[in-house]
Amino acid sequence: MIWLDYAISITWLSPIFYLFVLLFGKYFYRKRKSDLLKAKGPVDKNISKMIFQIPTIGNVESVNKIFETVKSYDLSMPIETWVVIEEWNTHKTEYDCDKVIVVPKDFECEDLYKARALEYSRRLRVQMVAEGKLDSNYLLLQGDDDAVPSLGFIKESLNVSADISIGTITPKVAGIWSTIIDYERCVACGIFCNFFTNMGQPLWAHGEGTVMSSKVDQNVSYDISTFTHNKKLKLISSEDAFYFHKAAVMGYNIFNSEERVFIMPPLTMKDAVTQRRRWLWGQLRILNQKLLPLPNRIRLTAIGFSGLWLYTVAMIGLPLNYLGIISLPGYLLPLTFATLLLWFGMRFYIIGKAMGWKHGLFGAAASYITVTLNFFVHLVGLLQGDPRNFEVIRKQ
Repeated sequence: MIWLDYAISITWLSPIFYLFVLLFGKYFYRKRKSDLLKAKGPVDKNISKMIFQIPTIGNVESVNKIFETVKSYDLSMPIETWVVIEEWNTHKTEYDCDKVIVVPKDFECEDLYKARALEYSRRLRVQMVAEGKLDSNYLLLQGDDDAVPSLGFIKESLNVSADISIGTITPKVAGIWSTIIDYERCVACGIFCNFFTNMGQPLWAHGEGTVMSSKVDQNVSYDISTFTHNKKLKLISSEDAFYFHKAAVMGYNIFNSEERVFIMPPLTMKDAVTQRRRWLWGQLRILNQKLLPLPNRIRLTAIGFSGLWLYTVAMIGLPLNYLGIISLPGYLLPLTFATLLLWFGMRFYIIGKAMGWKHGLFGAAASYITVTLNFFVHLVGLLQGDPRNFEVIRKQ
């Protein structure tokens, strides 16, 4: 089975591929940042204000803290805070914000749950602009109720002329297991998001911290009928990935910033399974229901799920190698050891850059623990099946 020998070899040598993606991602980031700084686009001194929007089902304390933090930033424009909630939310008067947007129970669109709330608030701004109640030259800072966009990210978003800017996910420290399971999000951002997003072909998207121009907000909806004629389908989850893929397909430019957006990792392993299950099945649903064009679906399948299938093949290769079922080409053996060190080095660099060198060292040392944890969390979520709703986890 020579083909299996080479399949395992290629899998074990994948850190070389990751290194090239990382280096070219750094190049694309710097080039795009330089180009966008020179360009004259929607981000300029004529912006009237920034609307900072957080959809939530409760989480009053965390939402208020996030608003307080961002409003304390020294920015060149006023920030208007919006919280988007459902009618049944009993905390309507407890949010310390400028506007509480309540999604009517009878509001219907092509989306459900969080996507439905985001589409309602988006349509509300479209209506407000049409009625002259909102200046058409605004910026939308969209976040989650467990995420704090850094001052550096917001300022960089103001200085580039991208239609959409996305920040780099950085987990807060919340216990050993809670923190290290989200080291993978740092690594994913540092390797894949920088490369694909700044090349103009987004892979994932992070609703935790996004700045978009009013042009995007006014013209790009969460409606899925752009890509499917099945009126029975609804967008249930992975709304961020769908939205930014759709914006890219429509010709809007998306910039991935290396500046940080701080997120609260899942506080328990059960929450981690719930969260990853929602993301996994949301992406599988996008693929299965063909909610994006074929090139986008191929990219999401081949690269977006690469960590899971590469881990599976690589781990299967270990017993096969020691049992003598496969025989790796001798000239590749030195390279496999070199790529192991390379993998540790890349993780140290990426995690350390976002969270400090101590986390970088720990992230490198705990690489296989972290990767294995994420694999089994995704596997449990896969075996549990499609939740068919928007599962939430504890944020505070």
